[in-house]
Amino acid sequence: MSRYDEIVDELYGLTPDLFVKRRNELAKEVKAEGESALAKNISQLRRPTQAAWAINQWVRANPDDCGQITALAADLSAAQRRSAVDAMRELSRRRQELINSAADGVAGTADSLGVRLSDSAVREVAATLRAAIADAETLERFRRGSLVTSAEYSGFGPAGVFVVPDLPAEPEHAAEDGVDASSDVDAVAAGETDETDETGETDEDAAVRRELEARLSRAEEDERTARDGLGDASTAVDEASSEVDELVARARELREQLSRVEDSLRFARQRLSTAERGRSDAKVALRDAVAESNKLRAAVTDL
Repeated sequence: MSRYDEIVDELYGLTPDLFVKRRNELAKEVKAEGESALAKNISQLRRPTQAAWAINQWVRANPDDCGQITALAADLSAAQRRSAVDAMRELSRRRQELINSAADGVAGTADSLGVRLSDSAVREVAATLRAAIADAETLERFRRGSLVTSAEYSGFGPAGVFVVPDLPAEPEHAAEDGVDASSDVDAVAAGETDETDETGETDEDAAVRRELEARLSRAEEDERTARDGLGDASTAVDEASSEVDELVARARELREQLSRVEDSLRFARQRLSTAERGRSDAKVALRDAVAESNKLRAAVTDL
C-alpha cells in the first residue's frame, strides 16, 4: 500500500469533525519532507458527508458484509451479460434485502460511534449501496471505505451494461424548407454537391467541425476552471466547517465552565449568608455578654 493510500485510509476512518485538521497536518508534514506533489494531493481530499462517513466505518468494521455486496454486484453483472432473466429477478430480490440489511447495519455502526443518522441520511446510505452494486467505480470506493459523498445510480446495471446508444440525428438539410431528402440524390446526379476533400469531407463540414472543435476547446477550458473553482470552494467549505466545529466545541466547553462557576458562586453565596447569620448571632451574644458583665461589675462596685 502506498503512503497516499495509507493516509487516505487514516483520514476516512476519522469522524468528519477531525478530518480537515488532520488532513492539513498530514499535508504540512509531507510537504516538509519535500513531497510537494503528494502534499497537494492530500490537501485536495474532501471531508466526507455524514452518510459517506457512516458507510466507510461500517465497511471497515464489517468486511464480510461488505463482501456480500461485492459478490452480489458480480453476480448481477454476470446475469445481465447472459440476459438470464430468472437469475436477474432473484438477484434483484436479494439486492433489496441486502440493501435494507446493510443500511440498518450502517445506521447501527454510526449509532455505536455516537452519531445518530437522520432519516434523510439513511436514505442516502441506501441509495449509495444501490449505486455501489450497480457501478464498478462506486463499488471500488465503497469497498475501500473512502467514500466522500453519497451516490446515486439511475441505470439498470453496472456502468457499460445495457447502454443503448442514441440514434444518429437526421441531417437538417435533408428536409429543410419542405425539400424531400431524395433531392440530395437528384443533386448528386446533377453534379450540384459541395466540393469535397480527399477524405470526402465537404468545405461546409470542415467549417462546422472546426467551429465545434474550437467550442469544445473553450468548453473544456471552462470545465477545468470550474473544477478548480469547485475544488477551492470545497476546501474553503471544509476549513470553515472545521472552524465552526472547533468553535462549537469551545463554546460547549465554555458553557460547561460557566455552569461550574455559577454552581460555585451559588454555594459561595450560601456560605456567605450562613456566615453573616453567624456573625449577627455572635453580635447579639456579645451585646448580651457585655450587658451582663456591666451589670455584674456595677453590683460588685455597690458592695
